[in-house]
Amino acid sequence: MASVWLAVLALVLAGPVPSALARARWPARVPRAAIVLWQAVALAAVLAAVGSALAAPEELLRALGPQQRTGTPLLVAVAVAATIAGLIVLRLAVVLVLLGVRTRRRRARHRDMLDLLDRAERSATVGSPGARAVLRVLDGAVPFAYCVPGRAPRVVVTEAALDTLAPEELRAVLAHEQAHLDARHDLVRESFVALHQAFPVLVRSRQARDAVGLLLEMLADDAARARSSDTAMAGALEAFVVTGDTEVAARLERVRTLRCGDRRLATGVYLTAAAVVVVPTVAVVIPWLSAALPAAGLQ
Repeated sequence: MASVWLAVLALVLAGPVPSALARARWPARVPRAAIVLWQAVALAAVLAAVGSALAAPEELLRALGPQQRTGTPLLVAVAVAATIAGLIVLRLAVVLVLLGVRTRRRRARHRDMLDLLDRAERSATVGSPGARAVLRVLDGAVPFAYCVPGRAPRVVVTEAALDTLAPEELRAVLAHEQAHLDARHDLVRESFVALHQAFPVLVRSRQARDAVGLLLEMLADDAARARSSDTAMAGALEAFVVTGDTEVAARLERVRTLRCGDRRLATGVYLTAAAVVVVPTVAVVIPWLSAALPAAGLQ
C-alpha cells in the first residue's frame, strides 16, 4: 500500500495543495516562509513520485507470494523500480539543465543588446545600483525597471521611469532590483519553471510558478522598503501600475496596508514545510522499508 499512498500524495501535492496555497492570502504576510513552503511541497511531490515508483514492484512481488521474492523476480522488480524512478529524476535533471543553458545564453544576448542601446549619458548621472550590477537606461515612454542576473548583472530602467520617479522612489526601485540579484531569486524561479515543464501535462499547473514569482517580488519589495521607505516603495509601484496588472496592484496594496512580518505565522509555516517533507517519510516510507527488507532477506 505504500506505493498507492505515495502516488496519491504526489497527485495531491501536485494539484489540490498548490491550488489552495495559490488562493490563500496569508503568504503575502510572510513571503520568505511561503516560498520555503512552496519548495517543500514541490520537493515532497517529487520524492513521493519517486518513492511510489520504487515501492510498487516490490509490493506486487510480496502480494504474489514468498516464492516471488527471490532470484529472477526480485531482480526484475528492482530493475523496473530503478528504471521508473531514474526516468523521473532524469527527466527533471535534463529539463533543469537545458533550461539553465538556454536561459544563460538568452541573458548573454540580452546584456549585449542592453549595452548597445544604453543611454550612457543618463546612466552616468544615476550611477551604479549596486556593488556588481551595471545600470542601463533605455528609451521608452512607459516607466518600468527590471534586472538581468548572471556573472555580469544589469539593472534596466527606462527614460520614462527616470522622469517619473522622485529620487527616493528611484532608490527604492534600484534597491528592489538589487535585492533580486543579491538573493539570486532567478534560481528559485528557474527551479519552479523546470518543475512546471517536467511534470506530466495532465497534472501540470502554472499556479506554483506564478505564485512563487509574485512572492519573490514581494520579498524584493520588503528589501527595498528596508533600504528606503514604505512611502517611496508605494510611490514607485504607483508609477509602474497599469490597468489590468493585478500583481503590481496586489504589491501596492500590500505596501500601503503594511501587511507583512508575522514571526509566529512564519514559524508555523517553516514547521509546516518541514513536516511536508518529513512526515511522509516517517509515516509511509519507513514502514514500507521495515516490511520490504525482511521480505527480501536483507534483514
